[in-house]
Amino acid sequence: MNGKTTISIRPFPLVGSAVAGAVIGWLVGQSLIWATVGGVIGLGTAFMIVVYQIRPLVATTVGLGAGIGAYLGGTIVEVLCQPKGCAAFETAAAASTGVGALVGIGLVVALATRSFDEYQDAINRGAKPPTTGCSTGDEPRSD
Repeated sequence: MNGKTTISIRPFPLVGSAVAGAVIGWLVGQSLIWATVGGVIGLGTAFMIVVYQIRPLVATTVGLGAGIGAYLGGTIVEVLCQPKGCAAFETAAAASTGVGALVGIGLVVALATRSFDEYQDAINRGAKPPTTGCSTGDEPRSD
């Protein structure tokens, strides 16, 4: 071994998810832009699952939230513009709201998942589960 970490990527889940996302994007927006948005979201979701080994339910939720954010941003600009006049602005709005939704939803899901995992770890160790509050665990217990 040369000390480098290698990642084995199976291409089928990535390609399949990108194609499925593109089809869903086309069905939602019936344009090449939305098919591309759907394909990128599908590919990104599969990438999170395959490469980073994020739980499929978590990755799908984040990807779906990003897609909905992109759709809402693009649709709002589409409503404000004249017909067929603002494709560049629609794309920019879809990209920025999609990334914003991805980051926001990703943070909430990551924190919630971490909290659930900590709770489950405490239960498995036989310890008292963590409770809400700002304690660091260093304070003396009062029970």
